[in-house]
Amino acid sequence: MFKGLNLHIFCVGLLIISLSPPFSASANADTDEDEGRSFAVFSLNNSFPVLSKSKVRMIYKGKVKRINKENIDLVDLTEDNNDKANFYQKLLGKSLSQMNGYRASLAFSGKGNLPVTISNNDIASILNWLKANPNGIAYATIKSLPEHVNVLFVLDPEE
Repeated sequence: MFKGLNLHIFCVGLLIISLSPPFSASANADTDEDEGRSFAVFSLNNSFPVLSKSKVRMIYKGKVKRINKENIDLVDLTEDNNDKANFYQKLLGKSLSQMNGYRASLAFSGKGNLPVTISNNDIASILNWLKANPNGIAYATIKSLPEHVNVLFVLDPEE
């Protein structure tokens, strides 16, 4: 039936592969701590209302560009930050490469603007950028937020 292939060895190999743990199991041990984080979408603009999950999804997909008739600007973390990957995976169910491709197509077609990527991922840099951009919106882990920000949406780890 299979020329040059011992069917018994093939079946045993297939059985071993099917019973093996997934390859990503060892990688998950490093990311379990990151996956349990809650994120907040926030601004320093107190006129922005609390947003629904669907509205936040539309904002980060580039489909909503205004809140309360004011243009909004998004700030994003750098590619090397695990929080960025976790945020987009939890909010939109997309990996960073999927988001980059999606946003590149929006920018190329002229239908959307790319978020501004800041050079430092710390909360002080994000807050400085938001002070310079009054209609700016950012995301960060809840535990890193100061009390004076306007929290627009909270993305829980269970979502």
